[in-house]
Amino acid sequence: MPSFEAPNPKNLGAAIKHARTARGMTQEQLAEDLGIPRLYLVNLEKGTSNLWATRMFRTLRRLGIKITVSFDLPAEVPHD
Repeated sequence: MPSFEAPNPKNLGAAIKHARTARGMTQEQLAEDLGIPRLYLVNLEKGTSNLWATRMFRTLRRLGIKITVSFDLPAEVPHD
C-alpha cells in the first residue's frame, strides 16, 4: 500500500494523481465519475493552492497535525 506524507496541497495532489494513474484512469474519466470539470481535477493534481487549502494546511502545521495518504493499488490482471 503506497503511502505519502502530504504537508501541502502539492503533495496531496501528487497522491491523487498517483492513485488515479495506478488505476489506469484518465483525468476525464475520474472527473466525469466525480461530476466535476476536468480542469478542477487538473488543479487538484497540480496542488494549485486556493484560500481554503492555504488556510487548512497552515492550521494543520500550526497544530502539528501531519497528513499521510495511503491507498490500495488495484489487483494486477494476470497475463494469459
